[in-house]
Amino acid sequence: MFYSQLGKFRKYLNITAALLLVVLLAPLVIAQNKTEQSPDETARQQMLTREAADAFRRLKRSMEKDGFYSGRVALNVWRSTAMDAGTFDQTQYDEMKTQLYEKSVNDSLRCFEEFMLEEDFYNANFCLQTWRMHSKELGTYDQAEYEAFKDQLADAKAAKASRQAKDK
Repeated sequence: MFYSQLGKFRKYLNITAALLLVVLLAPLVIAQNKTEQSPDETARQQMLTREAADAFRRLKRSMEKDGFYSGRVALNVWRSTAMDAGTFDQTQYDEMKTQLYEKSVNDSLRCFEEFMLEEDFYNANFCLQTWRMHSKELGTYDQAEYEAFKDQLADAKAAKASRQAKDK
């Protein structure tokens, strides 16, 4: 009887050892398979990396040559392709976004001044509102400066209306 129970014990011991071996070695085999990429996966990764680099190059060009909305689209395209490629850098994204908004704030002020000279007050106000929204996004908004621009706009409107009334 003792030997029959010993035989069963050895049988369970062998099964347990085999299962333990499978449990311990399975993660190693799976990890090894994940690190080895097939040629198709390698080519796909290279393509994604190249697309992300091209999107970044287009973003830089857009920030130099285009307006805010084209730059914003290029920024979002770069972010998406860089995430797909696994090369996305949040600090670089934040830096590019800040540069884009700074450019927009400067362009909006220049736009405001040009439309004020042309006495196109509707578009001057549009530029002023763009300046306000984008400077708020940057955290550089100054309410007193905004009020001064609004007063300048109102004074110019009043002066134009006064001139037109005298001419009639």
